[in-house]
Amino acid sequence: MSNYRYDPVVTGVIIGIGALVLWYFSCLAIEQKLIPSSFDHITRFFTILIATLCGAFAAFRFNAKLEDKKLSRENEILVDEKVAILNKALLNIALQLNVIGNIKRLLNRYNNIDEQAFKMPAEKNFNEKVFVDINEIALILINDPMLLMEISVEQDGFIQTIESLKVRHEHYINELQPNMNKQGLLDRKSNTDEYEELLPYHVFKGAYDSVKVLIHNVQESEKGLEGKFDKLRVSCKKYFPQHQFMELEKHNKNFKRNKAVG
Repeated sequence: MSNYRYDPVVTGVIIGIGALVLWYFSCLAIEQKLIPSSFDHITRFFTILIATLCGAFAAFRFNAKLEDKKLSRENEILVDEKVAILNKALLNIALQLNVIGNIKRLLNRYNNIDEQAFKMPAEKNFNEKVFVDINEIALILINDPMLLMEISVEQDGFIQTIESLKVRHEHYINELQPNMNKQGLLDRKSNTDEYEELLPYHVFKGAYDSVKVLIHNVQESEKGLEGKFDKLRVSCKKYFPQHQFMELEKHNKNFKRNKAVG
């Protein structure tokens, strides 16, 4: 198959030159009296007509080609914008996973749930304001309503995880720490039996329950966010197979020595 690509400018020039050559040889034939002189007027008329039509056609094709290039460029810009929006959504999920990973690292500093409940301090340096704009990606993933719903649910799960961290920290600051200080438990080693004996029941139980809920939410949120990241990336490649989308580096999902947690 030929690789020739039509160029209206080149075609117009060739036809124009051809018309001039035709006119020249017609004039030469008239001078040599090979054809009647009246044919000169006819030749001039058709030469001008052909040149005009060819010029108009070439101009039309040239303008059409420019318009096609403009539309193609606008479409490329639109596609690039959509790809950027989808990559931003992937990045935000990755950032949420990073937040979850930081909470896991905080929990893993301690050997068991007893230490997590009574020794883990309240740390608040977590980026909790990272979210996926569902309305933004919904304009692109119009054929994946279930995926959009799943991502939306997972965003709620991330918020719930952050809230459970806040609840645990508030309990530690407002209830656990003051009562432990009152009983002289902050500056010395203690065991679970002593905590249970000296602390009010709701404070003792709240210390365990808040950590259990936090661990559960962290595990569920991490698993859910990783799954939605993979699904979203597959969908992105389906819509825009020629473009690049960020990938997620997998990490160890296990909590360190947390077998006591149900």
